[in-house]
Amino acid sequence: MSDDPAILICVGATKAGTSSLYRYLHDHPDCHMRSIKEIHYFDTVDFEDYEHQFDVLARLRSSILERQEVAQANGNAWKVGNLQRQLDDVAEMVRVLKRGQDGVSDYLFYLLDGADGKKLVGDITPGYCLLSEDRLRQMAHMTPDVRFLFLMRDPVDRLWSHVRMQAARQRRQGEEVAVKAKRIMNRVVNRDLEKHIAPRGDYVGIVERLKRAVPEDKLLIGFTEDVMTGQGLTDLCRFLGISAAPIEQEPHAHEGVKLKLSDKQRREAAEFLAPQYAYVEKTFGPLPSRWQANMARI
Repeated sequence: MSDDPAILICVGATKAGTSSLYRYLHDHPDCHMRSIKEIHYFDTVDFEDYEHQFDVLARLRSSILERQEVAQANGNAWKVGNLQRQLDDVAEMVRVLKRGQDGVSDYLFYLLDGADGKKLVGDITPGYCLLSEDRLRQMAHMTPDVRFLFLMRDPVDRLWSHVRMQAARQRRQGEEVAVKAKRIMNRVVNRDLEKHIAPRGDYVGIVERLKRAVPEDKLLIGFTEDVMTGQGLTDLCRFLGISAAPIEQEPHAHEGVKLKLSDKQRREAAEFLAPQYAYVEKTFGPLPSRWQANMARI
Protein backbone atom coordinates (compact mmCIF):
# COMPACT_ATOMS: atom_id res chain seq x y z
CA MET A 1 0.00 0.00 0.00
CA SER A 2 1.12 3.53 -0.76
CA ASP A 3 0.96 4.61 2.87
CA ASP A 4 3.20 1.78 4.08
CA PRO A 5 6.57 2.93 5.46
CA ALA A 6 9.77 2.39 3.53
CA ILE A 7 11.86 -0.62 4.56
CA LEU A 8 15.54 -0.18 5.33
CA ILE A 9 17.86 -3.15 5.00
CA CYS A 10 21.31 -2.36 6.40
CA VAL A 11 23.68 -5.13 5.32
CA GLY A 12 26.72 -4.05 7.33
CA ALA A 13 29.62 -3.94 7.36
CA THR A 14 30.39 -5.83 10.56
CA LYS A 15 32.01 -3.53 13.16
CA ALA A 16 31.25 -0.46 11.04
CA GLY A 17 28.93 1.51 13.30
CA THR A 18 25.65 -0.31 12.67
CA SER A 19 24.82 -0.35 16.39
CA SER A 20 25.04 3.44 16.51
CA LEU A 21 22.84 3.59 13.41
CA TYR A 22 20.29 1.35 15.10
CA ARG A 23 20.20 3.50 18.24
CA TYR A 24 19.73 6.63 16.13
CA LEU A 25 16.85 5.16 14.14
CA HIS A 26 15.28 3.47 17.19
CA ASP A 27 14.99 6.87 18.90
CA HIS A 28 13.98 8.77 15.75
CA PRO A 29 10.35 9.97 15.74
CA ASP A 30 9.87 9.00 12.08
CA CYS A 31 11.05 5.40 12.54
CA HIS A 32 9.71 2.14 13.93
CA MET A 33 12.48 -0.28 14.84
CA ARG A 34 11.87 -3.54 16.68
CA SER A 35 13.56 -3.99 20.05
CA ILE A 36 16.20 -6.38 18.70
CA LYS A 37 18.66 -4.92 16.20
CA GLU A 38 19.63 -7.95 14.09
CA ILE A 39 16.84 -10.16 12.77
CA HIS A 40 19.01 -12.63 10.81
CA TYR A 41 16.13 -14.01 8.79
CA PHE A 42 17.65 -14.19 5.33
CA ASP A 43 21.14 -15.38 6.29
CA THR A 44 19.67 -18.07 8.57
CA VAL A 45 17.44 -19.35 5.79
CA ASP A 46 20.00 -19.15 2.99
CA PHE A 47 22.83 -20.77 4.95
CA GLU A 48 20.49 -23.18 6.78
CA ASP A 49 21.91 -21.96 10.06
CA TYR A 50 18.75 -22.66 12.06
CA GLU A 51 20.32 -24.58 14.92
CA HIS A 52 22.80 -21.81 15.65
CA GLN A 53 20.24 -19.02 15.41
CA PHE A 54 17.69 -20.80 17.57
CA ASP A 55 20.45 -21.31 20.15
CA VAL A 56 21.34 -17.60 20.00
CA LEU A 57 17.71 -16.63 20.51
CA ALA A 58 17.30 -19.10 23.39
CA ARG A 59 20.31 -17.63 25.17
CA LEU A 60 19.03 -14.12 24.50
CA ARG A 61 15.64 -15.03 25.95
CA SER A 62 17.28 -16.43 29.10
CA SER A 63 19.34 -13.26 29.51
CA ILE A 64 16.28 -11.04 29.11
CA LEU A 65 14.30 -13.10 31.63
CA GLU A 66 17.10 -12.76 34.20
CA ARG A 67 17.16 -8.99 33.75
CA GLN A 68 13.38 -8.84 33.94
CA GLU A 69 13.40 -10.69 37.27
CA VAL A 70 15.88 -8.16 38.66
CA ALA A 71 13.75 -5.28 37.40
CA GLN A 72 10.66 -6.80 39.00
CA ALA A 73 12.46 -7.22 42.29
CA ASN A 74 13.52 -3.56 42.14
CA GLY A 75 10.01 -2.41 41.31
CA ASN A 76 11.08 -0.92 37.97
CA ALA A 77 7.82 -1.25 36.05
CA TRP A 78 9.10 0.63 32.97
CA LYS A 79 12.06 -1.72 32.56
CA VAL A 80 9.89 -4.77 33.11
CA GLY A 81 7.63 -3.64 30.28
CA ASN A 82 10.54 -2.84 27.99
CA LEU A 83 12.08 -6.26 28.57
CA GLN A 84 8.71 -7.88 27.93
CA ARG A 85 8.67 -6.22 24.50
CA GLN A 86 12.05 -7.80 23.84
CA LEU A 87 10.76 -11.20 24.94
CA ASP A 88 7.78 -10.83 22.62
CA ASP A 89 10.10 -9.92 19.75
CA VAL A 90 12.28 -12.97 20.41
CA ALA A 91 9.22 -15.22 20.34
CA GLU A 92 8.07 -13.65 17.07
CA MET A 93 11.52 -14.05 15.50
CA VAL A 94 11.51 -17.74 16.41
CA ARG A 95 8.09 -18.12 14.82
CA VAL A 96 9.23 -16.40 11.61
CA LEU A 97 12.39 -18.51 11.38
CA LYS A 98 10.39 -21.71 11.80
CA ARG A 99 8.58 -20.79 8.60
CA GLY A 100 11.89 -21.13 6.75
CA GLN A 101 11.83 -20.17 3.07
CA ASP A 102 8.08 -19.54 3.34
CA GLY A 103 8.47 -16.90 6.04
CA VAL A 104 9.06 -13.77 3.93
CA SER A 105 5.51 -12.46 4.41
CA ASP A 106 5.76 -13.17 8.14
CA TYR A 107 9.11 -11.37 8.22
CA LEU A 108 7.56 -8.32 6.55
CA PHE A 109 4.63 -8.37 8.96
CA TYR A 110 7.10 -8.47 11.86
CA LEU A 111 8.90 -5.38 10.54
CA LEU A 112 5.69 -3.45 9.84
CA ASP A 113 3.63 -4.44 12.88
CA GLY A 114 3.11 -1.36 15.05
CA ALA A 115 4.52 1.09 12.51
CA ASP A 116 1.30 3.09 12.12
CA GLY A 117 2.10 6.59 10.89
CA LYS A 118 5.87 6.04 10.76
CA LYS A 119 7.93 6.63 7.63
CA LEU A 120 10.57 3.91 8.04
CA VAL A 121 11.03 0.43 9.47
CA GLY A 122 14.25 -1.51 9.31
CA ASP A 123 16.39 -4.57 9.73
CA ILE A 124 20.05 -3.94 10.58
CA THR A 125 21.81 -7.28 10.16
CA PRO A 126 25.49 -7.07 9.07
CA GLY A 127 25.44 -10.78 8.27
CA TYR A 128 23.36 -9.99 5.19
CA CYS A 129 26.53 -8.74 3.49
CA LEU A 130 27.35 -12.40 2.78
CA LEU A 131 24.12 -13.05 0.89
CA SER A 132 24.12 -13.91 -2.79
CA GLU A 133 23.28 -11.46 -5.53
CA ASP A 134 20.07 -13.36 -6.28
CA ARG A 135 18.89 -13.15 -2.68
CA LEU A 136 19.72 -9.45 -2.45
CA ARG A 137 17.76 -8.87 -5.64
CA GLN A 138 14.75 -10.72 -4.21
CA MET A 139 14.95 -8.65 -1.02
CA ALA A 140 15.12 -5.43 -3.02
CA HIS A 141 11.73 -6.22 -4.54
CA MET A 142 9.89 -7.54 -1.45
CA THR A 143 7.78 -4.37 -1.41
CA PRO A 144 7.68 -1.29 -3.65
CA ASP A 145 10.05 0.67 -1.37
CA VAL A 146 13.02 -1.26 0.01
CA ARG A 147 16.18 0.80 0.60
CA PHE A 148 19.62 -0.68 1.20
CA LEU A 149 22.45 0.83 3.23
CA PHE A 150 26.03 -0.37 3.44
CA LEU A 151 28.56 1.32 5.73
CA MET A 152 32.28 1.05 4.99
CA ARG A 153 34.70 1.62 7.87
CA ASP A 154 38.46 1.94 7.39
CA PRO A 155 39.47 -1.63 6.44
CA VAL A 156 42.29 -2.00 9.00
CA ASP A 157 40.21 -0.55 11.83
CA ARG A 158 37.24 -2.73 10.92
CA LEU A 159 39.35 -5.88 10.74
CA TRP A 160 41.10 -5.22 14.06
CA SER A 161 37.79 -4.51 15.78
CA HIS A 162 36.32 -7.73 14.36
CA VAL A 163 39.38 -9.71 15.46
CA ARG A 164 39.15 -8.36 19.01
CA MET A 165 35.50 -9.34 19.17
CA GLN A 166 36.33 -12.87 18.04
CA ALA A 167 39.20 -13.11 20.51
CA ALA A 168 36.93 -12.15 23.40
CA ARG A 169 34.44 -14.82 22.32
CA GLN A 170 36.92 -17.61 21.59
CA ARG A 171 39.49 -17.28 24.35
CA ARG A 172 39.79 -20.13 26.78
CA GLN A 173 39.82 -19.77 30.53
CA GLY A 174 43.05 -18.07 31.60
CA GLU A 175 43.93 -16.99 28.06
CA GLU A 176 44.59 -13.27 27.61
CA VAL A 177 42.43 -11.49 25.05
CA ALA A 178 45.43 -9.50 23.79
CA VAL A 179 47.41 -12.64 23.03
CA LYS A 180 44.42 -14.34 21.43
CA ALA A 181 43.65 -11.28 19.28
CA LYS A 182 47.20 -11.01 17.92
CA ARG A 183 47.19 -14.71 17.05
CA ILE A 184 43.88 -14.41 15.20
CA MET A 185 45.10 -11.30 13.37
CA ASN A 186 48.20 -13.17 12.21
CA ARG A 187 46.06 -16.10 11.05
CA VAL A 188 43.86 -13.78 8.98
CA VAL A 189 46.57 -11.56 7.48
CA ASN A 190 49.51 -13.91 7.03
CA ARG A 191 48.06 -17.42 6.88
CA ASP A 192 44.72 -17.00 5.07
CA LEU A 193 42.86 -18.62 7.97
CA GLU A 194 39.85 -17.60 10.09
CA LYS A 195 37.97 -17.40 6.81
CA HIS A 196 34.75 -16.17 8.42
CA ILE A 197 36.32 -12.77 9.26
CA ALA A 198 37.79 -11.28 6.08
CA PRO A 199 34.64 -11.69 3.89
CA ARG A 200 32.74 -9.32 6.23
CA GLY A 201 35.12 -6.58 5.05
CA ASP A 202 35.33 -7.57 1.39
CA TYR A 203 34.09 -4.25 0.10
CA VAL A 204 34.92 -5.21 -3.47
CA GLY A 205 32.64 -8.24 -3.51
CA ILE A 206 29.88 -6.81 -1.32
CA VAL A 207 29.55 -3.50 -3.14
CA GLU A 208 29.58 -5.12 -6.59
CA ARG A 209 26.82 -7.57 -5.57
CA LEU A 210 24.74 -4.73 -4.16
CA LYS A 211 25.20 -2.57 -7.25
CA ARG A 212 24.02 -5.39 -9.50
CA ALA A 213 21.11 -6.44 -7.28
CA VAL A 214 19.65 -3.17 -5.96
CA PRO A 215 18.23 -0.29 -8.01
CA GLU A 216 20.63 2.64 -7.93
CA ASP A 217 18.14 5.03 -6.32
CA LYS A 218 17.46 2.53 -3.52
CA LEU A 219 21.10 2.00 -2.53
CA LEU A 220 23.31 4.16 -0.32
CA ILE A 221 26.93 3.23 0.32
CA GLY A 222 28.77 5.49 2.72
CA PHE A 223 31.82 5.83 4.92
CA THR A 224 31.25 5.13 8.59
CA GLU A 225 33.54 8.02 9.39
CA ASP A 226 31.22 10.45 7.55
CA VAL A 227 27.72 9.08 7.25
CA MET A 228 26.28 10.19 10.62
CA THR A 229 28.08 13.48 11.04
CA GLY A 230 27.31 16.83 9.41
CA GLN A 231 26.41 16.60 5.74
CA GLY A 232 26.63 12.82 5.88
CA LEU A 233 23.72 12.68 8.35
CA THR A 234 21.66 15.04 6.19
CA ASP A 235 22.30 12.85 3.14
CA LEU A 236 21.46 9.68 5.08
CA CYS A 237 18.14 11.04 6.34
CA ARG A 238 17.23 12.36 2.90
CA PHE A 239 17.90 8.91 1.44
CA LEU A 240 15.78 7.27 4.15
CA GLY A 241 12.95 9.77 3.73
CA ILE A 242 13.07 10.97 7.34
CA SER A 243 13.85 14.28 9.00
CA ALA A 244 17.47 14.95 9.99
CA ALA A 245 17.07 14.71 13.74
CA PRO A 246 20.19 16.05 15.49
CA ILE A 247 22.49 13.82 17.52
CA GLU A 248 24.07 14.88 20.81
CA GLN A 249 27.36 13.09 20.18
CA GLU A 250 29.03 11.43 17.24
CA PRO A 251 28.22 7.73 16.89
CA HIS A 252 31.05 5.24 16.82
CA ALA A 253 31.64 1.63 16.01
CA HIS A 254 31.25 -0.69 18.98
CA GLU A 255 34.89 -1.20 19.86
CA GLY A 256 34.64 -3.93 22.47
CA VAL A 257 37.93 -4.84 24.13
CA LYS A 258 40.46 -1.99 23.97
CA LEU A 259 43.72 -3.28 22.54
CA LYS A 260 46.37 -1.51 20.52
CA LEU A 261 47.51 -2.90 17.20
CA SER A 262 51.30 -2.90 16.83
CA ASP A 263 52.86 -0.86 14.01
CA LYS A 264 54.10 -4.06 12.39
CA GLN A 265 50.68 -5.71 12.42
CA ARG A 266 48.99 -2.51 11.25
CA ARG A 267 51.35 -2.37 8.27
CA GLU A 268 50.81 -6.07 7.49
CA ALA A 269 47.05 -5.57 7.71
CA ALA A 270 47.19 -2.55 5.39
CA GLU A 271 49.14 -4.57 2.84
CA PHE A 272 46.68 -7.47 3.14
CA LEU A 273 43.77 -5.08 2.62
CA ALA A 274 45.41 -3.02 -0.16
CA PRO A 275 42.86 -4.20 -2.80
CA GLN A 276 40.02 -2.89 -0.62
CA TYR A 277 41.59 0.56 -0.29
CA ALA A 278 42.33 0.72 -4.02
CA TYR A 279 38.82 -0.36 -5.02
CA VAL A 280 37.01 2.04 -2.69
CA GLU A 281 39.20 4.99 -3.71
CA LYS A 282 38.67 4.24 -7.41
CA THR A 283 34.91 3.71 -7.00
CA PHE A 284 33.97 6.42 -4.49
CA GLY A 285 36.71 9.02 -4.80
CA PRO A 286 38.72 10.70 -2.00
CA LEU A 287 38.96 8.63 1.16
CA PRO A 288 38.41 9.89 4.73
CA SER A 289 41.57 10.93 6.55
CA ARG A 290 41.61 7.80 8.70
CA TRP A 291 41.64 5.65 5.59
CA GLN A 292 44.43 7.71 4.06
CA ALA A 293 46.58 7.32 7.18
CA ASN A 294 46.37 3.53 7.08
CA MET A 295 46.67 3.35 3.30
CA ALA A 296 49.93 5.32 3.54
CA ARG A 297 51.47 2.27 5.23
CA ILE A 298 51.10 0.21 2.07
